[in-house]
Amino acid sequence: MKKIKAVNGLNVYLIGVLAILVVISAPWLDQTVSNHSFVKSYFAGIGTGILMLITLWKKPELSTITLHISWVKSSWLVLFLLGTISIFWSVNVDFTITKWMIWFTVFCAFVVGYNLKFDQETLTKICWGLVIAAFMIAAIGVFQYWFDFSAVTQAKAPASTFGNKNMATQPIVLIWPLALFLFFSKKITRPQTWLLSIMMLLIMVFIVYTRTRASWVSIIGEAALIAVFLLLKRKTLSDFISWNADKTKAVLLALALFAVLINFGEDGWTWVWSSVEDKFTGDNSVTESRQVRFRIWDVAIEMIKASPLFGTGLGSWFHNEVQGGFGTYNINSYQRAHNDFLELGVELGITGMTLLVFAVGTLNVAIRKIFKNDDKDNALFYFLLWVALSGSFVQMQMSFPYQLAIPAMLLGFYIGFIAKRSEKFIQPIKLLNLKTKKILHQTNKTFWLIMIIVISVIYMDWINTYSTLNYLNKKQKIHLLKQATPRFFHHLELQKILGVFGTTYYKIAEPYKSIAIEKLILSYWPHDNTSLNRYMHILMKNKRYDEALKVIKTFKKVSYRGLYSAHFNELQLYLNTKQTEKYKQAFVELLNQDDSALSLNKNTYAALLQYSLHNKDLYKYTEQIYQKHSKNNRYNCLVENSMVLYYNFKKQYKKAKQHIDIINKSSDSKCLDSALSTSVLKALKAQKP
Repeated sequence: MKKIKAVNGLNVYLIGVLAILVVISAPWLDQTVSNHSFVKSYFAGIGTGILMLITLWKKPELSTITLHISWVKSSWLVLFLLGTISIFWSVNVDFTITKWMIWFTVFCAFVVGYNLKFDQETLTKICWGLVIAAFMIAAIGVFQYWFDFSAVTQAKAPASTFGNKNMATQPIVLIWPLALFLFFSKKITRPQTWLLSIMMLLIMVFIVYTRTRASWVSIIGEAALIAVFLLLKRKTLSDFISWNADKTKAVLLALALFAVLINFGEDGWTWVWSSVEDKFTGDNSVTESRQVRFRIWDVAIEMIKASPLFGTGLGSWFHNEVQGGFGTYNINSYQRAHNDFLELGVELGITGMTLLVFAVGTLNVAIRKIFKNDDKDNALFYFLLWVALSGSFVQMQMSFPYQLAIPAMLLGFYIGFIAKRSEKFIQPIKLLNLKTKKILHQTNKTFWLIMIIVISVIYMDWINTYSTLNYLNKKQKIHLLKQATPRFFHHLELQKILGVFGTTYYKIAEPYKSIAIEKLILSYWPHDNTSLNRYMHILMKNKRYDEALKVIKTFKKVSYRGLYSAHFNELQLYLNTKQTEKYKQAFVELLNQDDSALSLNKNTYAALLQYSLHNKDLYKYTEQIYQKHSKNNRYNCLVENSMVLYYNFKKQYKKAKQHIDIINKSSDSKCLDSALSTSVLKALKAQKP
């Protein structure tokens, strides 16, 4: 047999370097078209691809290779292949390609993680690189929180380089437990102990500052698992961790500073407990945020019911919601399902969900075997890896970590670590010894090289698209927007960005630019209710009624359940153009819609009530509409004022006064027409004998 020259593997520091690069990557320059998740996706996608190529090129070209077929690798590979072939039944191939490239990042990271050399030095280097990346997320975020730093755009501070504070916490949930592997190590030096404690301090302070329930619940759960472990292993704790006076001092100082810093923000000293209490029990958080989540999940469940076996393809949630008819009046522009498990069900059906549950089960079995049989240092690392994944899987029930590049990349690395180490302790399903030739090794490397080049070209096309959008927006050349169309595949987030454009120009009332944007959006998604709504209002505001009516007719046909904006604008158009008969016909048509759909939005019957007052022939419906509104909704000042107006028209002043009294007794009486009220009271007084 030909002697194989020893080849060093991948430099493990590159994993940390890549993690740090992805963390700091953001739209620092193109701020008018801010798409943080996309920037991170191409850094992670191309970066892990390059690391995989380095890994493959550094592997020795053996004449015989052994394939170790295990449940961990097989289950995750089958799930990946199912996602790949879903392109054949996908409702939107472009979006499937976009999502698949995130999944390919997981695959590349897995290959890299699986082929690493597993010893204490390697694990330590990996942990330091990842913890530094998490620290950089936190440091930038804390700086934003304290000093209102805005070099990179953010939806709501502190979002670090992610544009969204919820997204910023997702990698931290996956990384921070590994900091304890370093802290508990026998080999950590005194300066490293103090440095690590400061880094962990800022990471936890940032988590508190973000005020995100999903990350709080996940991290508290992770901390609880670690505490239970320490309690159960208290008699043999010295086998797993090393402790000294420096670590005690560092922890005590960090806890003291933590207690101070969490109460300190941009407005000075603010008692943190009040915001924590409000976040979990306050009316705003409970009645709005949670209810929105439940509504989104209801829509996701309806999508799963419609395609239960294999779903509608990777990346299809957003398309189904906007274009597929599953949106509702209040759930119509959410890019993600805010529950990765349900979103997987939408994409790959019950089959995909079952495969994921099985794959997660194989990870649990593998980690248990490693923990029971490996040396104590390795056992601690894999236990903390299990804690990190457990916390992230809890978070994915309330959020969307695995729709994004960094958590996906970390998941790939972690699965690779677990799959490789578990092979030492778990019997394979099958061992295959395959004889190979040099040409096969070269073909394999060439194939993956071409694959990475193709993916990089697609990413570069998308980069050019967003860069062009940014340029056209800066130069106010919106009429040239078609130049920003991707050459190959429509990026999943492009419609959302164009929608932001549309909203911006709609608000500043620039009709020609707004119309150009809406036409571009609708050329890809003809049923996009949000875009149709803006387009319709632009035409109405500019009195282009013939064009507006055409849009309204289309809009009515594709309106989401409970959304009647097109119907009300049709009524307004007929009012403006004084087409009385058409107005009455359109009103009756709307009133005869399914009551369960009309009742979904509390404003529908309120608006119908006001429109009934524009024509005397429609007065006969007013009281009926009021009863339906009152049955499903609480007090509404405008509704009560409309009833005052109605009874004043009918000269039923006693009933008008009853509604005036309802308004006056309420805490919201600003809408009451004082002149109308005075007129009613005078008329009522004049009627008395």
